[in-house]
Amino acid sequence: MILRNARGEILICERLDRAGAWQFPQGGVEVGETPEQALFREVWEEIGVQMADYRIVDARGPYRYLYGKGRTKRGYHGKVQRYFLCDYTGEDNAIQVATEHPEFRGFRWIPPNQFDFEWLPPMKQTVYSAVFFDFFGIKSAYWYEFC
Repeated sequence: MILRNARGEILICERLDRAGAWQFPQGGVEVGETPEQALFREVWEEIGVQMADYRIVDARGPYRYLYGKGRTKRGYHGKVQRYFLCDYTGEDNAIQVATEHPEFRGFRWIPPNQFDFEWLPPMKQTVYSAVFFDFFGIKSAYWYEFC
């Protein structure tokens, strides 16, 4: 999910397990869920935001990446992702990273052109670059590798 506030800034969250690693809230689709249902559930689980506080503006994908070095997670060698751009109408204090099963230590709002792709592990850099180009027209150094 790319959550955008009224100022045009996007929400990024710092991973709990890795200081300095900033990303969007994300998660998987469970059996029987639509991507939209998974979005609503994951956003609630990861940052405590209810679906009444945002609306889907756009959706793009699929985007794919591999974990690298032959690694697997839950039997898969990578991920296929769909991104949703959502406009946030709630208050900043409604965003809670201290959830039941926390994944993030903090969050902040930034203009899209200030996202630093070095915050990401290498396997995600080209996908995020394609996402930033598709949603905001921003080309990073990694965009050329993807395209």
